[in-house]
Amino acid sequence: MIQIATSWLLLIPVMFGIGWLASRWDLRLENRMDERERMRQQRSTFKGLSLLLNEQPDQAIETLVKIAQLDPETIDLHFALGNLFRRRGETERAIRVHQHLANRDDLKPRDRDHAAYELGRDFLRAGLLDRAEASLNRVGEGKFAAPAKESLLEMYQIERDWKKAIIAASELEALQGKSHHTEIAQFHCELGQEALRRKDLPEVEQSIQLALQAVPHHARALILQGDYLIAMDRPAQAIDVWAVIAKTHPAYMHLLADRWMAAHTALDKADLGLGALCELLQTQASGELLDIVQKHMTQIRGAQATEVMLVEVMQHSPSLSALSKLAQTRLALAESNGTPERVSDLQATLSLLKQRTTSLARYTCGNCGFRARRFYWQCPGCNHWEAYSPRRSEGAVPSGPSM
Repeated sequence: MIQIATSWLLLIPVMFGIGWLASRWDLRLENRMDERERMRQQRSTFKGLSLLLNEQPDQAIETLVKIAQLDPETIDLHFALGNLFRRRGETERAIRVHQHLANRDDLKPRDRDHAAYELGRDFLRAGLLDRAEASLNRVGEGKFAAPAKESLLEMYQIERDWKKAIIAASELEALQGKSHHTEIAQFHCELGQEALRRKDLPEVEQSIQLALQAVPHHARALILQGDYLIAMDRPAQAIDVWAVIAKTHPAYMHLLADRWMAAHTALDKADLGLGALCELLQTQASGELLDIVQKHMTQIRGAQATEVMLVEVMQHSPSLSALSKLAQTRLALAESNGTPERVSDLQATLSLLKQRTTSLARYTCGNCGFRARRFYWQCPGCNHWEAYSPRRSEGAVPSGPSM
């Protein structure tokens, strides 16, 4: 019996060794299967990328979706899929992908912020602004804090919620270490303009002061300050404020030239106001200022004085606009004491010049090249502030968008 028990004891290490070898064999098989699965996923990933590079997005998406289904832990792939859906305009699918990530409890804080940011962009693209705001506000401090705040700033401008835009721009300054004073001044001016329309004059004054604190001698804020003083029936003070623009921002005078003349007329100083605008034509003869000066000079000093002024402009600042105004003035003179042939010639010349100037005279955005007939403080094409040159150009029409 002792011999039998001893033999069994000898079998124990043998069985243990066989078990250990079997487990090692199973582990090797499992590792080999995992390796094959990884290779399969890599091949599928490379296939998806190849399809993307070959401009076959539909097949690429199908391939990448299969990979994501096989391995739900592929967070980066989910982000890539969501962004791809959004770029293709499939916002509902993008929202589902990013919402799935945002609701996962096992994500690292950085990935959770990334998911909240991407989900906010999805909602913004879909026009669900309240949900976009809620998602973007969930983004914490870190890599995605500044991009989220930029998206919020974009959204507040779309909504024309200027007070929230001011807060977002101020917070963005702290995050980026970059000035947003120009945008903040414009937001205050927008608030002031809205208050002026509803005749809330204390609110107008406060908005102007805050805009000038953000950017001293800001052109739009000074224009608005003059409008506020006119609303307060203080034309003399409005002229003093606008005179600062004539000195520091003369290119913007065409935006207020008619109101400048109305204020001088209210003080019985129309000729003095016209003289100041004529002096500006030495450097600002192109664009709408010339149109306004020509109109008021014809009314105040007559067509002959206007002709003399336009001839001088053509000598130092020749342009199609000035030539068109000169032809228009000479036509008015010819209609009163000229021959029918002279009138007919001037009418034909003026018609041709008007067609040409109407098609070419545009304000151009310095950021995106968008062209428009009227001046904008914020470009309709790229939404940048103060990107438009205040000078109306007459150059050849570019291939960019226009209105």
